[in-house]
Amino acid sequence: MSHRVCALVVTGRVDTERARSVGLRAVLVHDGISVFPIDHYFSAYWAARRGNSALLDLPDGLTVLFPTEAVLHDLVREVTGTDRPLFAIIATDYFAGTGGQWAVAFDGENRVTPDRASVNQALAALGVRATTSRDEFDVIGLSGFRSNPDYLEAYVDLCDDLGV
Repeated sequence: MSHRVCALVVTGRVDTERARSVGLRAVLVHDGISVFPIDHYFSAYWAARRGNSALLDLPDGLTVLFPTEAVLHDLVREVTGTDRPLFAIIATDYFAGTGGQWAVAFDGENRVTPDRASVNQALAALGVRATTSRDEFDVIGLSGFRSNPDYLEAYVDLCDDLGV
């Protein structure tokens, strides 16, 4: 069975209406942590639409199409109403136990995870705590979120329309 997701993981209260207005729809909410499916087309679209060409402080060597645009920080700031939001970007690509995962957590614009951080490390940086029987990934329910929703495919065409 596969597990292929990319998501923005946000801590704290989220203005759901504002989030929807910028295409963010939570698939998981657990103890003040919201998980919003995104992909690199989503972030490229919003960066182009807002004229923000800045990039996030990401580690070298990400081997997956990973959202790099700093507009994600702007969106999280808007939907949380916080100038310095705590959030992460996570990605997984597994099939039958083979594959990889990539993650980076931020406190505002500052990256707080090391290079080659795991999803669990990023979630721990957001305050998610493992239990004796479940790691951070399972605590917030990511094992039940196996693939990104089809509505994200619209961002491919939106990027094409903008010439991105």
